[in-house]
Amino acid sequence: MDRMKKSALPAPLLISLLLAFTACKEKAAEGSGTKGSAAFGTHATAPAQVPVEGELAMTAQLMEIPGSFPANDLYNYAYVMKYKVLKVTKGSYPDADILIGHYNPRFARADIKDEQAPKVGGNVKSFQVGDIHYLVLSPLDGLWTGSVEDDYFKDKRPRYWALWADKAE
Repeated sequence: MDRMKKSALPAPLLISLLLAFTACKEKAAEGSGTKGSAAFGTHATAPAQVPVEGELAMTAQLMEIPGSFPANDLYNYAYVMKYKVLKVTKGSYPDADILIGHYNPRFARADIKDEQAPKVGGNVKSFQVGDIHYLVLSPLDGLWTGSVEDDYFKDKRPRYWALWADKAE
């Protein structure tokens, strides 16, 4: 007499589901050792296709927007904001936070259609403290020679230009 109860699912399907579940648990565990990782979920990863190359790529949390963005009616500018580094995916960055300049932050990245459009991309529509962004960065010097709104003038660390900024979901 067979006492084993048959599963409603075929064995190959059960094995596939078990492997997928294990992979998801491992993926979630990978993020648990990064700086500040408790603040973000598994969706804060690099997009499948980023059409730009930069010196650094990282997932970071926007920690501070000093003051308010100036109007864009007189000039274009880069606005420096402070991020908490969560995970570096390309390059090396030693500090827990980073200063990043965003071009004309009053505009959604996709709405920038001027001469800077090739140097600015991503899906960020607005900047809110606490948001998690996937960023592709290069040094600000050399990419931007215009006006810089930077309230961190006492901080001597380099500034980075956000070539790409995707909001994590």
